[in-house]
Amino acid sequence: MTNQQKGFVLVGLLVAWGGLTAYQMLDSSESNSNTVSSTIGKAQSALPSIKALSLKKLFPNSRQLVSFSQPRNIFAPLGSRQVVAKQNTPTSPQPQSNRPDTLPIPPGPSPGDLAAQRARQQLNQFRFLGYLTKGGESQAFLTNGQSIYIVKQGEMLEGQVQVNKIEPELIVLSTQVWETGNQIQARIPLTPETRS
Repeated sequence: MTNQQKGFVLVGLLVAWGGLTAYQMLDSSESNSNTVSSTIGKAQSALPSIKALSLKKLFPNSRQLVSFSQPRNIFAPLGSRQVVAKQNTPTSPQPQSNRPDTLPIPPGPSPGDLAAQRARQQLNQFRFLGYLTKGGESQAFLTNGQSIYIVKQGEMLEGQVQVNKIEPELIVLSTQVWETGNQIQARIPLTPETRS
């Protein structure tokens, strides 16, 4: 079957579907109108008179505002009672009192503490895989999960982490915390899987 034939079949199916949908809509609207007109006729004969019924308007003006006598703060702690002043009454600033129902908020960590914590996390991402002594100089094999590094004592990793000491069972890394100027060190032992 060629693409042109497929297109004709598709158009034919769409026209058939549209025709069926239109037929069903016309058929259902005729049956609904017959049902509605017969229902109205029965209801009119059953009721004594429609004029005798009247509805009261609960809100004559749809723009009328409803006001409550005592609004509440739904976000206030349980057990505390607060009375909110009416909006129409001008209020003067009142001095803050030490209320027993509020607790002081403890101060969070300082930016320097947060920076030191990030630096420790960065250093603890490294794993010490092993070392090699070549020409009297020790080299360490490190990984941070993404890359493997072969470093010597005194070298920098990723431009931020310095290798301070390489020993057979331990490597010491350090980094500078720029916010405080402090030096953070991490002692990373040889991973148990690589020990022989």
